[in-house]
Amino acid sequence: MMFEFNAPIDTNQMQAVATGHAQTMERWEDGPNGRRSSGEPLLDEATGAPVRVYDVMLPTGRDGRHELHGVRIISHEAPELAPYSQVELVGLVAKVRQARNGGKGVDVQFNAEAIRPSGHQRSGGRRSAETAEAA
Repeated sequence: MMFEFNAPIDTNQMQAVATGHAQTMERWEDGPNGRRSSGEPLLDEATGAPVRVYDVMLPTGRDGRHELHGVRIISHEAPELAPYSQVELVGLVAKVRQARNGGKGVDVQFNAEAIRPSGHQRSGGRRSAETAEAA
């Protein structure tokens, strides 16, 4: 018996760290010799936006240790993220389902509506500018 559920994640108290690596997924085609990459980007049918996977470290490990996960985002925007910078994941959802191929445990896939540099970094920059103006 297979199960699957989607769990929204409150990211306000969570530190997410981008590795700076993102990859646009490719569309695959079935041909006479099997499945092959088309060389074209995978586009979301509803929005026409490309599907990208961002490598992000999330505190999902034992005792809150960060582990690397690919977070799937469908968006026309592709922000440049500095390696090992804190990021915000808007609308983060964990899709949990039974492990494939009859394996024990579960598979978890992370999806988000958007990714952007953390507000802490932006506000820090503004504070520096305000401090410089005051001086």
